[in-house]
Amino acid sequence: MKKRKIFDLSAISIIACDCLQGIILIFVDLFLVANILKNQSFGQDITYNIIQIGLFYVIYYTTLGLSYTWTGYFLKNHNKSIFVSIGSIGLTGVILMIYLLGDNLITFLPLVAFLYGFSFGFYSSGYHNLTAETISSKHQVRFFAVKRMAYQATYIIFPIAIGYIVDVDFSIMALIMVALCVALVVFSFLIRPKKVYKLSFNLRKFGNYIKKNKQSTEPLKFAYLSNFFRGASSDCFTTLLTILVWVAFQSNASLGTLQSIFTLASLITMFLYLRYYRKKRAKTFILPCIILVALATVGIIATVGSEMVAIVIFYAVYTIFNTILISISDSRRASVARTLSLHSHILENTAFMEFSIAAGRVFSSILLLLSGVFDSLIGNGSRIFLLITLGVVAVLYIFFGLSLYWVEKSLILQDEQFHKVHVNEVYEKIED
Repeated sequence: MKKRKIFDLSAISIIACDCLQGIILIFVDLFLVANILKNQSFGQDITYNIIQIGLFYVIYYTTLGLSYTWTGYFLKNHNKSIFVSIGSIGLTGVILMIYLLGDNLITFLPLVAFLYGFSFGFYSSGYHNLTAETISSKHQVRFFAVKRMAYQATYIIFPIAIGYIVDVDFSIMALIMVALCVALVVFSFLIRPKKVYKLSFNLRKFGNYIKKNKQSTEPLKFAYLSNFFRGASSDCFTTLLTILVWVAFQSNASLGTLQSIFTLASLITMFLYLRYYRKKRAKTFILPCIILVALATVGIIATVGSEMVAIVIFYAVYTIFNTILISISDSRRASVARTLSLHSHILENTAFMEFSIAAGRVFSSILLLLSGVFDSLIGNGSRIFLLITLGVVAVLYIFFGLSLYWVEKSLILQDEQFHKVHVNEVYEKIED
């Protein structure tokens, strides 16, 4: 029997698309945000720009979440790679729009946020479902760990490079981003699923199924809850870090350098995760990660007014250890539906996953927006409510880790019934 390769052209193209969309996220989440922070259109007080950032993410995440309802009805009957390609073309248009708007970007920020969410919704809805059909269940852990390391490598090279280019000319970097988006379009056409399932898309029917089968679908409910806390904490932490670092250093180059250095260090934790995960389960990694990030957050709040060193420490701890939680979350997101033999409901499950993570993202973005509003009312460069938001997000991050622990525990309890998740990890070791 011919042994199937894990990393064929489709798998490599998936990883390439993941890395390229990661570069887009670096550009938007780090340097577009930093560019908004230094904008003086609303006066000298940075809190007004924080309000604009919060509004940008509320619109973006709301549109992104809703897009899964729009695309789901079409995905069940059409090639999913088409949606990845359409989304990639849309993202290219958004980045080109950012380049053309230049200094007028702040005026059209809500429109940019809407188009960005719509385009990314098309891209990610096709991407996530295509990944589920392309990578077999027994290869999930290894594939997602390798994919995460490649993604982390992107965060080593590009933040520092983008940071220095943005400090020279933001428009030049936006033009380079357009070229990278074109590469994303090319790779999107190279992904071919190995097995296409007959799919449905009826959210109400799937929701009723989950309610009627509470015990057997418990891992799904924990996964949705985990995604809410992931969206409410991990993504918001990135934005908060960008704000805190930029306020402290006033430099895109410094922001990019810190991201690159600490991402390089995070590869060590990913190698350890890949080496020991099967033996010690996820809980061995989850608890230390959330404890260290929580302690680093306390350090920032406790040293308010002179927290530059605490911010750097927090940046290091979060970047190094968060990658493990995200890798665990990604692998469970892709495999939990098939683990429960819900192959025909992959679209509904993906939509529910995105609804839950979008709800968390919108919630934390509203907190960020409100922190800017309240700090602007206090005036004098107040960051009290920004730090309060940081503390709330840290608590949500703890729940993100705990909910991942619950997902893992519920899957282990169903191990004997389904014979798929951890048994397949043994098969993978033998076959590969």
